[in-house]
Amino acid sequence: MREVKNRRDCSPFHFLQQAVDVETKKLPAESKVYAVGTNVSIPTGNGARQQASVANPKPVHLLHRGEIGKPEQLVPPGALSVMQHSPGRFVDAGLGGESLRRAALADWIAHRENVLTWRSVVNRVWHYHFGRGICDTPSDFGRMGGVPPHPELLDWLAVWFRDDAGGSLKKLHRLIVTSQAYRQQCLHNEQAHAKDADNRWLWRQNRLRLDADSYRDSLLAISGRIDWKMGGPGVEHFTKEPGPQSTPKLDYAAFDWNRPEGNRRSIYRVVWRGIPDPMMAALDFPDLGLLSPVRGFTASPLQSLVLTNNPFVLHHCKLLEDRMIASGKSVTEQTRELFQLALQRDPTPSEIEVLLPYAQRHGIAALGRVLVNTNEFLFIP
Repeated sequence: MREVKNRRDCSPFHFLQQAVDVETKKLPAESKVYAVGTNVSIPTGNGARQQASVANPKPVHLLHRGEIGKPEQLVPPGALSVMQHSPGRFVDAGLGGESLRRAALADWIAHRENVLTWRSVVNRVWHYHFGRGICDTPSDFGRMGGVPPHPELLDWLAVWFRDDAGGSLKKLHRLIVTSQAYRQQCLHNEQAHAKDADNRWLWRQNRLRLDADSYRDSLLAISGRIDWKMGGPGVEHFTKEPGPQSTPKLDYAAFDWNRPEGNRRSIYRVVWRGIPDPMMAALDFPDLGLLSPVRGFTASPLQSLVLTNNPFVLHHCKLLEDRMIASGKSVTEQTRELFQLALQRDPTPSEIEVLLPYAQRHGIAALGRVLVNTNEFLFIP
């Protein structure tokens, strides 16, 4: 027996288990467990756990004249019955739990013959590139939604995206941005404007302003501080104090932008509903408490004031100045390099004549605030 025991201790599985135990102890303490099923294990603290049962979805009945006290026949789970690619009512899933219902809905949405899915995806991608979708109501393809001026284009793109691109968004983006329609300039044509003032037939490119996220990331990029790392937790770009109720008090102006997490891209921002960042809100960042399939557009003096005096802008324009000074070049050369960074072009002689004395008197940071507040920086030509 002693010889057998020694052989067992020296087996590869024994050493593998030891390595697993060592690595497991390095993991952080367990805090929460998310699971899908009828029975889940939930930590209660101090290493203890308890079993909890997830109830089945509540039955839904058709109400007589909308009165909650007068239920009639049971309504099974389902989706749009007008679509013919798959049954509109998930009869089999209705007999099971929540997981079966979700799986049935996922199958219904991702079905190859579900034309609504493919049309919706390509229309929304088109919307982000042109500022307006082929159907200008991206979340409503019904009778109350917009009528596409190019229905054949929408159908062709949907079929191409499904059959030829295999559902690849990268291929869809490439197809759109390399098209002649997208590569047009924003030049005015009086004859075309007389026939199509709203540019529904795309005789020119729409002039699009950077959204709040893109503006913030662009300023991070030209200051040389943007963090391109992908993934990870969200970042709170504010200081937080306890509020009178469960909602805390947020102070966006008190955040230290020298902290490394201040350089992360806007997609990793933590956003509180009802407590917006003043700079982002000025650039029409939507209220996350509301449904916003399309971002609004406003133009007001408040935007210029915010983009000139906001602490985020002030800090990164100062970093931009430090970047120019570190190059060891003259103020004239720094001004030209600043134009290249911010506007991707050299300044004209008239701009040098006006802005060079301004930079010499007030500094490159002040000139940077001017450039990042111009239409040429804010708008995509």
